[in-house]
Amino acid sequence: MKTLNSKQSLYVTLGIIIVSTVLISMSIYTTYHYAETKNKIIEKMKETSTVTVSSLQKNVANLIEVYAINEYEKLLVNEIEPRDIFAIVIEDFRMGKILGKKSYISGIIRDEKGHVVEIDPKNELQLQQLHRCYYSDQYDIKSTSGENLGTIRIYISDATMVRELNELILKAVINIIAVSVLLIFSLFMAIRYFILKPLSDIVAVIVHSDDGGIPINFVPEYDAREIFVLSTTINTMIKSIRDSKIELLNQHNELRAQKNALQYQATHDALTGLANRVLFSERLEYVIAKSKKQHTQMALLFIDLDHFKEINDSLGHEAGDKVLTIVTQRLRETISNEEALARFGGDEFTVIMEGLQDLEEASRLADKILKLLSEAIVVEYKELYVGCSIGISLYPNNGDTSQDLLKYADAAMYAAKNEGRNNIRYYSSDMTARALERVVMETSLRSGLKNEEFVVYYQPQMNGKNDRLIGIEALVRWQNPLVGLVSPAAFIPIAEATGLIVELDRFVMKRAMGQIAQWHNEGLKPGILAMNLTIKQLQQKDFIDFLHNLIQETGCVPEWIELEVTEDQIMINPEEAIKILREISSIGVKIAVDDFGTGYSSLSYLKKLPINKLKIDQSFVRDLPNDDEDAAITKAIIALGKSLNLEIIAEGVETEAQKEFLVQNGCENIQGYFYSKPISAEEMKKLLLKSVH
Repeated sequence: MKTLNSKQSLYVTLGIIIVSTVLISMSIYTTYHYAETKNKIIEKMKETSTVTVSSLQKNVANLIEVYAINEYEKLLVNEIEPRDIFAIVIEDFRMGKILGKKSYISGIIRDEKGHVVEIDPKNELQLQQLHRCYYSDQYDIKSTSGENLGTIRIYISDATMVRELNELILKAVINIIAVSVLLIFSLFMAIRYFILKPLSDIVAVIVHSDDGGIPINFVPEYDAREIFVLSTTINTMIKSIRDSKIELLNQHNELRAQKNALQYQATHDALTGLANRVLFSERLEYVIAKSKKQHTQMALLFIDLDHFKEINDSLGHEAGDKVLTIVTQRLRETISNEEALARFGGDEFTVIMEGLQDLEEASRLADKILKLLSEAIVVEYKELYVGCSIGISLYPNNGDTSQDLLKYADAAMYAAKNEGRNNIRYYSSDMTARALERVVMETSLRSGLKNEEFVVYYQPQMNGKNDRLIGIEALVRWQNPLVGLVSPAAFIPIAEATGLIVELDRFVMKRAMGQIAQWHNEGLKPGILAMNLTIKQLQQKDFIDFLHNLIQETGCVPEWIELEVTEDQIMINPEEAIKILREISSIGVKIAVDDFGTGYSSLSYLKKLPINKLKIDQSFVRDLPNDDEDAAITKAIIALGKSLNLEIIAEGVETEAQKEFLVQNGCENIQGYFYSKPISAEEMKKLLLKSVH
């Protein structure tokens, strides 16, 4: 590749062109002038020859006729001396005859010094000189009568012509040099000033460019039209290139921003801004590899919100999004390393804890998250209670791949949810088997609903003072054809998680309300029919219409019905719960709060609820009367119920001592194995018949 130094300057090139052009032009002119001068000299020779002959012809003829040889030689001398003639030779035919020759030759010639001498026909030197003459011409000499007397030949040498031509060449060379130098200098200066300098200035501006090769300054504009056009064109190009560069830079920045945005969107959750499943998986792989290399421990926390779906279903996705945003903010405030936090999907979040010195660090963080998410969330002036279940898997204890740790943390989370929610569970090996059982259970559950494998059992509710029946609670049981009777604890959580609980609840309501109406028609006195109702059922838009239609269809009187709603479900969205429960209450159906004392009730909401009864959870009854704490809580619930003019009933009563403690402290209504376990409709009818008689 040729470098800049190997390139020839335009000045040199232009100098060569100018010098060559001038020299060629002057050479052509000189050559032409030389030829023209030479032709003029030749013409002059011919003219001299003609004039000389014209002058001699008649006189010589007369002298030949009288044989006056000496006389015409004198005449020749007179003619040659004033003229530029080299020699004149005369052939005299008459004298030749006399002498016995063809002709008599005589004449004059110039010697080497230019003196005129007589011609000697035998002189070889003279003959050679005549032969070398540049020009000669021969003319006839005639008498007056027309007789040919002889010839006269004029010889003209080129010495004079050569001399004149040499002088001409010398003058021409001097003139060429002088004119050429002047012309070359003038042309070069003119071209340099009007062409080369502007071009050099333009080149200098173009060479002085930025890192991108774009000139920093604009080129100057000159008066000459062509240079002006060139300057303005280059300036237009520079401006266009600058504009294009700016536009390209803007496009590049825009594309980079779009690329970054797309990359961010591909790896981050649009709603919360947290890492999404894709980025989380990459980070988890990285932390596992880092832990392997450094021989450290790590934990994976899998967080699932407990009642998020109910909020979404009741208040809509916009409210759900606000809840997720608030939850994310709380998690960010709790977790110091935000890169460890991700939204795995829906209402699921994950936290990666690396470099653990103590496995209790995971428990402490999980407890903090649990407490933080148990606090009320205010959305559109409504207090919502969500809570969460957390599953924890450990590296290297539970596995060394991202798939295993994620699968095990998920299984632990489901275990926490199945054990009452708002819990933390570490992974254990039997959870994998239970997770598989859960999948099988869900499939069987759908099949069981389709094949009507579910039956309704009834548990009596008694007055502890007089042991009389005051009501019955309808409880669902699954009569699986392969495994027999399945406990509700095994399938109710799955039904709730999959949404099948709505269909299951309606099946129980239809069977139980039809049964209670039949018993009343038969003259039996079953009392109040209590039925569990999940919040998912209450969130169905057609539930009120369904209840109305079912009452008419079964012939069940509203006053015979009591619907039990758990405390924690009410507190997910208390304002919405109040609205729905009031509609149910307006029909004449009683409302009871189930599992009271286990949730996070607010007294301000509790007094607004259209409830008729509080149901003390069996967890407080189990250790009565020996556990002072349970005793105090039970007494407080009874006192609260009485202050709000609510009925009180305790569930899970199994011993005489438990019953006596409750009755003595003001809770007369009792439900539990002390009186009866849940029994089939046939057994319940027998019990009703006994109570009648």
